[in-house]
Parts: sequence; C-alpha cells; structure tokens
Amino acid sequence: MKFKDFVNLYSKYSLVDSRTFSVYSEKPQHLRRQVREWAQKGYLLPLKRGLYLFSEDYQRNKISPLFIANYMCVPSYISLGYALYYYNLIPEKVTVFTSLTTKKTMVYDNYLARFEYRSIKKDLFFGFKEIKDEDFSIFISLPEKAILDFFYFNTDIKRSFDYFDSLRLQNLEILDIDRFNLFQKKYSKRVQRIADLFVDYVEFYNKKYKKL
Repeated sequence: MKFKDFVNLYSKYSLVDSRTFSVYSEKPQHLRRQVREWAQKGYLLPLKRGLYLFSEDYQRNKISPLFIANYMCVPSYISLGYALYYYNLIPEKVTVFTSLTTKKTMVYDNYLARFEYRSIKKDLFFGFKEIKDEDFSIFISLPEKAILDFFYFNTDIKRSFDYFDSLRLQNLEILDIDRFNLFQKKYSKRVQRIADLFVDYVEFYNKKYKKL
C-alpha cells in the first residue's frame, strides 16, 4: 500500500490501530511491516505496541491526549492526580495521565506523555462521567470519586486536618458531599474513616473561606 493511500484511510482520527489492518488489507502482515518502516522514517509515532499516531505533517485532525489515555486501555477512566488537576482541586499542573482500570497495572511512556494505569477492583470501577475534549468523548472520574481513589491508593495517609492542608487542596466547595458519602460506602473501612474526617475538613474549609 502506498503511504498516501494509508493516510486517506486512517487520518480522520489520526490514530492507527494494527487490529484494523485485516479490514483494509488482504495481507495484514505485509501492512504491519510497512507500518513499522513508516514509523522508522518518522511518518508514524508509536504510542504502544500496535498503536501509532500520525506525525504532525500528516495529522488532519488534532487528537486529545485524554482520548488516547482512554483508548490505550479499555475499560479505563482518568482519575487521581490528573482528575484533581482537571477540576482545579489542586494548584499544580499534572502532566502524567493516570487512569484506573479493571485490568492489570501498566505504564506507557511515549513522545506525548506518560500514561499510567492502576488496577482497581470491579466493584470500585464506577463514579465517572463522559465529557467532550476536542470533539472526542472522554471518561473521567467525578471529583468526589477522584478524591476517594486518592485515599484508596495512598496507604500512608494521616487522619488529620494538617495532612489535608499539606495536600494544598482548593475549591472544595464544588464537591457534592452527599455523593461523596454515597460513594465512600463502597470502600474499605480504612478509606471510610479517612473520608469521614475529610467531610469534616470540607465543612471547616467552606466555613473558613465563606467568611473571607
């Protein structure tokens, strides 16, 4: 296949998934070899094994890295640090895309960013929503779930207001405490104890900043 024909087939979404080669070619193995050669020439940029992105010279549409985070591991949703940053609950910019999945823990480093996937039990795989980013559908945790996921994966959390202060959390007034309390019931007793104190902390925080 000529590269210009390949571009016409795949450039709509800029992503190239080797699982689709059998749809477009009677000799998918031959196409795989061509793709590897095009990647060596810099026409395609590898994201993980079997998944590529067109280089900027051949991209017809910009693709959201959040969509790529979802696409590289299905099922998954973005949570933890990046979700806290997305909702402006922490002041620091987060450049690592961390997602939760019911599959095994894995990490992909590519030219775009670092994509981390943490394994979570199926009964805790909930509390996310669909958003739009650059016309792509993205699954990201609700803010309340992102905080509970943080408590779940960090086992050295201290149950104190000073510890919560050290996290430099902000804009806590956006949290839906009723939803937070509903979600926390599905977690372990350890997380529930932290969550109960955190509710007190949020109430204190909201009263403190309401006076300012």
